[in-house]
Amino acid sequence: MRKITIINGCSDGTHSVFEEALSTEIEKHKTTLSVEVFKLRDMNIGYCTGCWSCWVKTPGLCSIKDDMPQILRSVEASDRTVFLSPVSMDFVTAQTKKICDRLIPLAHPYIEVYRGEFHHVKRYDSYPELGVLLIDPEKDVERFDVIRNVFERLSINLKSSLPLSMMIDDTESEAANAVSSL
Repeated sequence: MRKITIINGCSDGTHSVFEEALSTEIEKHKTTLSVEVFKLRDMNIGYCTGCWSCWVKTPGLCSIKDDMPQILRSVEASDRTVFLSPVSMDFVTAQTKKICDRLIPLAHPYIEVYRGEFHHVKRYDSYPELGVLLIDPEKDVERFDVIRNVFERLSINLKSSLPLSMMIDDTESEAANAVSSL
């Protein structure tokens, strides 16, 4: 069974029709997918302070006491981690970006050459594939390309890949399409 972690960065109930349809579609695939969804709006997650404790003082563990450890555990154990976010000021929501920043305990502070660039050494043997589902009713291709490139860079930092990147609108049919892509 394939394990999927969904980081839901929808900041309010604006996309409730899509979120409900997504839940329904996930339920239909429960024999082949194990899906854990984190609704960031219901969680207590602080911003990275750049203290580097997760690298120096408590390797792999953030010093901020909040709900982030449960997300990190799920990400570590998943086959694919998918970021779901509406467009907000031409980017993902602040809640979604906050999670991207807080993934830093998954890497060592040490540097190596990876794909001809300097990147951190991975802390674990394997990392999940990444995906981004971007809710954008305007379906602005240029904006999508910028956001997809940022997540492509995140996947490189995690020695992973980004096989799933979709621009979707806020409809039930798009939810079904998104789940079939997981």
